[in-house]
Amino acid sequence: MKEYKIKVTSVDYCIEEEDVCWQFDNQADLEEDSDEYYDAIHQEIKRIKESLPQTMLLEIGCDKTDLEDMVVDAISNETGWLINGCTYEII
Repeated sequence: MKEYKIKVTSVDYCIEEEDVCWQFDNQADLEEDSDEYYDAIHQEIKRIKESLPQTMLLEIGCDKTDLEDMVVDAISNETGWLINGCTYEII
């Protein structure tokens, strides 16, 4: 096992409608399945993505063959969100 210092950039977070729709369910001013309902959901997804870091510095101990999986896991553990992918480099 080796220690790697990793610089992560361009994180593509995986935030789906079902992750945030509960916030808008049962709101009197939003009819479920309306255009306004889905607009509110997509605005919330955008807000969350904009609030999450795009650049991170990580220290990860693992075998090199496991590095990509460990980077993905570290980002998810740090932010609380799954990701679709990212760019990273060993520094």
